[in-house]
Amino acid sequence: MLSGIWRKNDNFKDPMPGRLRASHDKAVPPEAVQDLCASVGWSRREPELITRALHNSLVVVSVWAKTSALSDDEELIGFARATGDKVFNATIWDMVVRPDFQRLGIGKLVMLELLKELDQYQIPLVTLYADPGTDGFYKRFGFLIDPSGVRGMFRESIV
Repeated sequence: MLSGIWRKNDNFKDPMPGRLRASHDKAVPPEAVQDLCASVGWSRREPELITRALHNSLVVVSVWAKTSALSDDEELIGFARATGDKVFNATIWDMVVRPDFQRLGIGKLVMLELLKELDQYQIPLVTLYADPGTDGFYKRFGFLIDPSGVRGMFRESIV
């Protein structure tokens, strides 16, 4: 099911491909997304809004790990999504990896799966907002800090 981009990490106890499942399905349970985001300290979002955001996304990638060898239960360990117009622009959002699985290649797997699908649209500009200190991770995928010094702006509505 993985697209040939996985490299075994010797720090992991079990062979990763057998424990992992990557999915491009938008029907990710909102409680799983909420739990994953909470694991890295992100603020809570309403489940109905998570479901709407997933449905309205251009691309969704989730990575799941079996919780034990004796069960088919899975835990969401990596996630990202992208929005866009399918022509000129796309933006990557919510790139997150559960702390116990960071630095094992899960983030790389999520990004490569996401970019592989976005590349099918031949969108010339893909953007993202990187938390401080994470730009080195994204540079490995060809992302650059805007050399002209242009910084993103935002408008947040008060609801």
